Amino acid sequence: MRKWVVLVLALGFVVPAIAQQTPSDVAFGGEYFFRFRVSVGGLSPEGRAIVLQGRLSQVFTKLFVNGAPLTVRIHSLGSIKSISVAGVQFVTVTKADAEANQMTVEQLAKVWANNLEQGLRGILSVP
Repeated sequence: MRKWVVLVLALGFVVPAIAQQTPSDVAFGGEYFFRFRVSVGGLSPEGRAIVLQGRLSQVFTKLFVNGAPLTVRIHSLGSIKSISVAGVQFVTVTKADAEANQMTVEQLAKVWANNLEQGLRGILSVP
């Protein structure tokens, strides 16, 4: 009995030492795009979402002010993928992102790119 108590107490002290990250959703104009689950490049999931708010401003400026067409493209950068929207480098999909979403980098990039295209079309009312 004492062995179990010691083991449970020991596990109780070990588990909190594992870093937990709070996921952060990326949404705009009532449209959900995706969720960051891990830190990348020193940015927490929340920090990554905040950076994308600035990029959304760039995208909407290009789409509304400059009349650029809505394009969403996936670019290969070695083992990672990058998604651009209207020519603006928007988001990078890393191996850590893919693992946190239980997908490959390629699969997750396709999901995020599709979510971006569908969500932006909804906001812009583009067929």
